[in-house]
Amino acid sequence: METSHVIVLLILLGCMAAYIPVFMCLFFTAVLGFVLFTDLPLLLLAQTLFRSMDNFALVVVLFFILCGNIMTAGSIVEKLIKVANVLVSWLPGGLGMAGVLACGLFGAISGSTVATVVALGGFMIPALMENGYPQKYTIGLMTTSPNLGVIIPPSISMILYSMISNVSLEGLFLTGFLPGVLIMIGVCIYTYFVFRNKKDIVRMPIPNAGELLKVLKDGFWSLMLPVIIFGGIFSGAFTANEAAVVACVYAFIVELFIHKSMKLSQVKSITVSSAVTSATLLIIVAGATCFGRLLTLEDIPGKITQAVLAAGRLSVPSNGSSV
Repeated sequence: METSHVIVLLILLGCMAAYIPVFMCLFFTAVLGFVLFTDLPLLLLAQTLFRSMDNFALVVVLFFILCGNIMTAGSIVEKLIKVANVLVSWLPGGLGMAGVLACGLFGAISGSTVATVVALGGFMIPALMENGYPQKYTIGLMTTSPNLGVIIPPSISMILYSMISNVSLEGLFLTGFLPGVLIMIGVCIYTYFVFRNKKDIVRMPIPNAGELLKVLKDGFWSLMLPVIIFGGIFSGAFTANEAAVVACVYAFIVELFIHKSMKLSQVKSITVSSAVTSATLLIIVAGATCFGRLLTLEDIPGKITQAVLAAGRLSVPSNGSSV
């Protein structure tokens, strides 16, 4: 591994340690690497920057973020929480289980961890604390469960990875669904065993059939949103890009005309906020693409691999025993 490669990595780590924004760390490191250690013109880096943004797949990021913001501004999130509550809140630790299920449902629509934290944290953290749940458990649950938005499709991270690596987006969605469900089940089981013998935790009464049907009826339009997204993608009715647009249109119609929890005057502010959030993500993608171009041209990943393998061979004698 050459000294120049070590210097490039140290520049990147040094910029991050200095609290420079991530996209600037990546882009600044790529520029210095091109200027100091290659004979290639900076025009190549500029072309890479613009080509990274000239990708139709990035449209899906904007629309899923927009869908999450629509849900947050309207009442879809509240109705999803009510559905999760009526299903499990009567069990030991049921309110914590409801928080996990709500994060999974919201993540399955928005695809964003940040949107899930913002939308559900304000509802669930005070409710858990008021019902006697320990602060450590409450904060831990509601800061880790929103990561289901990355795992359960449609995930913005999966979309960006698919764009960069050219792997099948539908395949990524299929591989993320089962692990997300297993994580939800695992957290619910853990919560049950932690709180099953604690009498100071408030438990909701078991809902009767009428109450259950009322909540499910009230949350029907909200529950149909993930059904439309998953059903459309996995049945082949539309692509992931089209699913994002369909989800936004559906959410707008539900919030404006069925739930009537949003006004037309809010549409502009929600759209602008979504565009700003999308730009924040995409500028990081642009910087990462430029840095990745430098790594590829200099074959830095391959040389790091060779150095690690060579070090491993040196540490193991010829007879196979450890040093």
